[in-house]
Amino acid sequence: MVIVPFAPSHVREVARMHTESLTGLLSALGQPAARAYYQGAARAPETRAFVAYDGEHVVGFVMGSARPEELRRRIARENRAAVLAGLFRGLALRPHLLKWLLRSRKGPDEGSYDSRAPELIYLAVASRMRGSGTGRALVDAFTAAMKREDTASYELSVDDSNVSAIGFYEKLGFHVTGRYREFGIWHRRYRFDSSGAHQPSEPQRG
Repeated sequence: MVIVPFAPSHVREVARMHTESLTGLLSALGQPAARAYYQGAARAPETRAFVAYDGEHVVGFVMGSARPEELRRRIARENRAAVLAGLFRGLALRPHLLKWLLRSRKGPDEGSYDSRAPELIYLAVASRMRGSGTGRALVDAFTAAMKREDTASYELSVDDSNVSAIGFYEKLGFHVTGRYREFGIWHRRYRFDSSGAHQPSEPQRG
């Protein structure tokens, strides 16, 4: 297993893994919406992303940015047609998601967090690879990328009920900064300081 930079050739597998492994609005909208999102992310200069590759398939991925608000705007602007097509297809299948989509523009329903802070936005690992160190290697690769940009810390969100993810991030040295409710789900907000005890290795390349 090697960690390599995310590329357009990985979009389909990453989108599939996203909808199968992660919760949230993008997963609920389905694979066409997820593919449009990652197609835009693959072209955006603000994206910092890596995939875990076993020689045949993507078995994990991480994506984030030092400038997440700029990244979101660029994906929506530069891949507008595909993003809109994915949204309309997802909403046609699940029209109840429209209210969540509209409410998402206003921020969390309760609590708050800094949406401009550098952020690890998504992390997923194939079920057969969990416990293998793949998740940690992906976090290490992302942290190393943030350090190369002189970004001293970054944040992420975890569903409050996701006990395994909470344990994983806290073991790596992430610290809770608050809680908020969005799409009817409570989340914990975490921050990682790259000058802390857990020092990431450089991403593997192959």
